[in-house]
Amino acid sequence: MLLCTPDDRSPVLVLWTAHWRPDQKEPAEREAFAWQGIQQFFIRSSCRTEIRNAAAIPADIGGFGKVVAITVRELGPVLKIGLPVPVEGGTEVVFESKVLDGRSGRTLAELRTHWQNGGPFVVKGVKTLAEDMTSALTATFY
Repeated sequence: MLLCTPDDRSPVLVLWTAHWRPDQKEPAEREAFAWQGIQQFFIRSSCRTEIRNAAAIPADIGGFGKVVAITVRELGPVLKIGLPVPVEGGTEVVFESKVLDGRSGRTLAELRTHWQNGGPFVVKGVKTLAEDMTSALTATFY
């Protein structure tokens, strides 16, 4: 789903939050990577945006062309040890997004993204998580 074009006059409001599983390690660090990745994506896009960390959609969204609500569920490295490949890993990003028309409040799209990067004999840490978040957003919205 294309969020905007260079000709759009109204900005896009981006609301994001994280909802981690109860045993999530280092949630504050992961939120920082998610924030960086979201910023990178919208800086690179043709959208004029306002980005807020918020779980709820505000009542007055009429000044925005679209509203994008993102809930990050997973952002991190994955490592599997076993058969048939001794080591398989990489990173994964899971988020849910909802796109609304800012003028009418009508839902334009509801999406769930599960993006992965890696494979056999790949071991990755947290250094690429911001870029992974950007790549997952790109795969979803372009």
